[in-house]
Amino acid sequence: MPKVPLEPKSGRLPVISLFSGAGGLDLGLERSGWEILAQVEMDADAVETLKRQAKNRVVPTLVLDERIEDVPPADLRRQLSLRRGELALLAGGPPCQPFTTSGLRKALTDPRASSLFPAYLSFVEEFLPRALAIENVDGLLSAALSHRPLVSRGRGHAPMRPDERKGSFLKWFVEHLIDLGYTVTWGVVEAADYGVPQMRQRALLLAVRDSDPCFLPPPTFGPFGKRPYRTLRDALKGVRTLGPIQPLSARKRAVYAEVPPGGNWRDLPDSLRQATMGAAYWADGGRSGWWRRLDWDMPAPTILGMPDHSSTALIHPDEVRCLSVNECAAVQTFPLRTEFGGSARSQYQQIGNAVPPLMAEAVGRQLRKFLGGTRQSFPKSPEWRKASANRRVGTHGIAWPGKRPNFELLVKVRPDHIWAGM
Repeated sequence: MPKVPLEPKSGRLPVISLFSGAGGLDLGLERSGWEILAQVEMDADAVETLKRQAKNRVVPTLVLDERIEDVPPADLRRQLSLRRGELALLAGGPPCQPFTTSGLRKALTDPRASSLFPAYLSFVEEFLPRALAIENVDGLLSAALSHRPLVSRGRGHAPMRPDERKGSFLKWFVEHLIDLGYTVTWGVVEAADYGVPQMRQRALLLAVRDSDPCFLPPPTFGPFGKRPYRTLRDALKGVRTLGPIQPLSARKRAVYAEVPPGGNWRDLPDSLRQATMGAAYWADGGRSGWWRRLDWDMPAPTILGMPDHSSTALIHPDEVRCLSVNECAAVQTFPLRTEFGGSARSQYQQIGNAVPPLMAEAVGRQLRKFLGGTRQSFPKSPEWRKASANRRVGTHGIAWPGKRPNFELLVKVRPDHIWAGM
């Protein structure tokens, strides 16, 4: 397969971004040498954010305020004067709600996914880009095509159909990409491994029109002799203007005043602990996010869109308040002075949903090296990472085109998983 020629004027590779959100993925790709030709995003506030970022670009970006289902791929390709196969990268992370483990995980039976993924595949078929990059919650890797409620599973119920088994959505999606000639790699990445001052695990899928796979970018921060993880202190030292701050109720302020930096509900007085936890007090699991205050000398927990929620709050280590919009953006590694559109609540949500630009930069570098002809040795099986919720970080599987799709798994799976026995 020939190398992809660089765009002659800028030396950058062309990319189209779908589900662009606040542009975190695109900012990181830019920093690693990509040219953002077009962005498609339906949220009006996020579109305003993208337009503010686009003002700083020498080469204009076409920002489309539309659902991807309403954008004819052939029309966009002609508008950008691209031939099929000329686009270097199609990037974007579809909405995560159909796959998140904190939701119902309806996958393609969720209206938010049933039209999005077929529309996404129509873009792939029309543009035939050299590479694809998809980021999502790690629940994407185990979601089923059809959701069966837990009360309808197990003893006394019919066996699970293949489309109801874990991972059947990913298998369906990968097989469609294989049919279009792509070699696909997928797995879990940890944002902190790439210098993001935050523990944030996400699924990453890379696909290339090549017989060789492009593996997930190798970590550059963390244990085993690498550079130390960056901390909340590192993230916030450059923040001079806080921006909007989500207010806390008087009740919550009183509770957080009892929690030390780096502490949580376990540090509350006994009399207050049960009263504030409610039914969650008796639940299983660590519940480490409940009534949590952040630690200056640790990476932040995952930045989410609601910094004041009792179970996932982002409370300043020294002050009894939420992290501000600009502080959350700094932890996500958005450039300082990034301007976000919409209300304060919308800005928090945009930032929480975004791909950290620094992690995206690592993905962009990895893809550029691959398209330039660099190949890496086959990765090892992922290992447990206790620093981040005991999940396996690394390449989980690879699939190649052929007379029949060829799958190779690097992780063990449970018997109820679609990959079991393969």
